[in-house]
Amino acid sequence: AMSKLDAEQLSEIVENFTHFDEDHNGFIDYEEFKRLVNVLPGDMSEEEMRIGFDIVDVDNNGRIDCDEFIQWWQDQV
Repeated sequence: AMSKLDAEQLSEIVENFTHFDEDHNGFIDYEEFKRLVNVLPGDMSEEEMRIGFDIVDVDNNGRIDCDEFIQWWQDQV
């Protein structure tokens, strides 16, 4: 699918990804995802976070890569 983001939006999302990828391994794991969700508006229960994480983690490898993050972020807007 073609990205509907322009370069500026894309680099902003990548910046967000990098910010929350605290150990800089190129992936956002569940603990990092929880911290990300906590800065978003609205309270999510642990169960909702787990479900949310599984949705973003398209290939179900237990971590979110940058492509998955960008895809998810697009779906939010």
